[in-house]
Amino acid sequence: MPQVSEAARRTSSLRARTIRARRLPFLLTLAFVIFGLGAAPPVRGAKGSPGGEPTRPYWDAAERNWKEPPIPCTSERAVTLGRDLDGDGDPDEIDLHLEVVEVQEEVYPGKFERFWVFAPEGAGMCSPARVPSPTIRVEEGDHVRIFLHNTHYFPHTIHFHGTIHPNAMDGVPEITQAPVLPGQTFVYEFTARTPGTFWYHCHVQPDVHVLMGLAGMFIIEPNRPRNLFRHIVVGAGRIPDLARGTAERYQREYSLVYMDIDDRLNAIPATADDPREIERRMHREYDATRRQPNIFLLNGRAFPFTLRDTPIEVSSGERVLLRVLNAGARMINLHVHGHHPIIIAADGYSLPPAARVARDVFTLGAAQRLDLELRPGSDDRYAAGPGVWLVHDHTEQATTNNGINPGGDLTVVVYESFKGQDGLPKVATDLGRFFDPGYYRGQIPVFDPAIFHTTREQYREGRAPETRGEGPPSYPLRKETRGTTSPGDLQQELAEHRIAATSCAKPRSRRRVVMREGTAEAQAGEVYGFEPRMIHADRCEEVTVVLENTDSVRHNLMIPGLDPTFTFEFRGPGVRTARFVTPDEDVTLPFHCHVPGHETMGMHGELVVGQGGAPRELASDSAQHFYEGEGTVVSVDMRKSRIVVNHGEIPGFMAAMTNMSFLVTRPSLLEHLHAGEKVRFTIDADQRAIVNIGKTPD
Repeated sequence: MPQVSEAARRTSSLRARTIRARRLPFLLTLAFVIFGLGAAPPVRGAKGSPGGEPTRPYWDAAERNWKEPPIPCTSERAVTLGRDLDGDGDPDEIDLHLEVVEVQEEVYPGKFERFWVFAPEGAGMCSPARVPSPTIRVEEGDHVRIFLHNTHYFPHTIHFHGTIHPNAMDGVPEITQAPVLPGQTFVYEFTARTPGTFWYHCHVQPDVHVLMGLAGMFIIEPNRPRNLFRHIVVGAGRIPDLARGTAERYQREYSLVYMDIDDRLNAIPATADDPREIERRMHREYDATRRQPNIFLLNGRAFPFTLRDTPIEVSSGERVLLRVLNAGARMINLHVHGHHPIIIAADGYSLPPAARVARDVFTLGAAQRLDLELRPGSDDRYAAGPGVWLVHDHTEQATTNNGINPGGDLTVVVYESFKGQDGLPKVATDLGRFFDPGYYRGQIPVFDPAIFHTTREQYREGRAPETRGEGPPSYPLRKETRGTTSPGDLQQELAEHRIAATSCAKPRSRRRVVMREGTAEAQAGEVYGFEPRMIHADRCEEVTVVLENTDSVRHNLMIPGLDPTFTFEFRGPGVRTARFVTPDEDVTLPFHCHVPGHETMGMHGELVVGQGGAPRELASDSAQHFYEGEGTVVSVDMRKSRIVVNHGEIPGFMAAMTNMSFLVTRPSLLEHLHAGEKVRFTIDADQRAIVNIGKTPD
């Protein structure tokens, strides 16, 4: 990317603004430009240099009682707000740091799929990544820099679809830039111009990468004074804080991202650890022209999870803005029961009043966006009255989960008085069977067996012999899906963090170890690596690790079985040091990089203490199954039934950990828990999950 002088960049940014700037702030800003006061370092559009990427002063709005809400599990710089260039009370320099992460999501009961997503730069033991990629919001006139830190194992770019930006920022590999290789960073820089609903996606092998989840909504909000809002909404769904321009007309706002997946494609990354094999299967063997989508998602989930994750909650008399994106590869025909929303914008551009029409079915091709105005109430024109009203794609296959209805991208418009205490809408019958994985495995009858005067156990007795008459008719049979049915990766991670050895309280000797980490240390069939991969140390020895990160992305060296756990995370390129003390026993402990996917792609090794050997079996292992712990809640994820906790040592089970993510066996246990609360919990070692949790008394 060509270098741009600070003066030229700031002057261009100011000239492009459409807001009404007062004279004094303008002159002050001009003085900054001319004399270089507070100027940021030059922007780079390539791999970072020692010391990391340039940063801007943090927007300190404490005096106005507002500050960008932190996103759990992210780095401090994930969202960095700069100066208020026009003096209207909000930041106009926006830096966002994104990574590329492979995640596993339960899309409907019992069905887990792998996705690739853009995610705010993570930190520590947990990750903010989820599907779809986050909704990004900026203001008209903002100077935006988005840092793509490629922490994945394939090359990627970002294309900002529909926005006005320089050609060099278009994100098309080979045409406007080289692909961003693993371990590298690229900076996308532009001024946000036309307000509207846009989107962003990877443009490397888009027939695969977009459909794997590397896509999200990109919103440019109209410029208003003191326009304070969060700039990243993880995933999609209800926008928690309306921008001032939106709040002038609407009381609520939703981002609705529709996707469709062929689970044969999403299953490929789990079939191999060698990136060469994954590349061959995904990009040369998988034929995208014969793609058969069989799972249909709204904001990364299918029915019945959509009822809890993305209900469109409304009240009579409100105006609700629905921003709709088709991030899939097929046509969708969106139907809202009981309401006739009004089309107010298409593909990011507002429609003139004469073109704004009310409809009950809206057709969106791939990549298209619509802004819809929903008018809840009972006016006999735009709304039929309070209740629970279905919203779905009227392409009927899209209302199934791998061919079994109800499923797919179904959700509801639910009036507040129709929402139950469990978070689900109040409906005419019991929805419980749809939350049973057996229903979507074809093990539970669609209709109540009592209709046929039988029981569920006797149901299959009515199956006609294939020899009767001319035999069964010919019809397409529903095939078993190819994803997994358990969160195996997450559970294995918890098992790896169990205590295997304890550091000496007082070291008897000292040792210095020099290591390198990154893409330059990878071997054949890998993307990342350590050098050396085997560390030798004596018993009760203090080890000083001098670690060079040769990449511009973060790595996190971790010895998970050691108590206290040793973690060493930083962004490169650069060199840092850290220390740990070995145990007073001969033992071999594995180490790895804890950034998602890096261990699988080569970043692993062994620490050999003394003569080495398998970790001793803890005396309590054979008899004890339940372990008690205490900690502070970092975040609660009802969607995944997981909780992130900063906890002290769990005796006999796990060392003290920061930002540790646990599966919780029953989502109801997470209700009424909030960040910052102190909790006591019980872990079942067999299930590798929390089975009981409660607040501790103050």
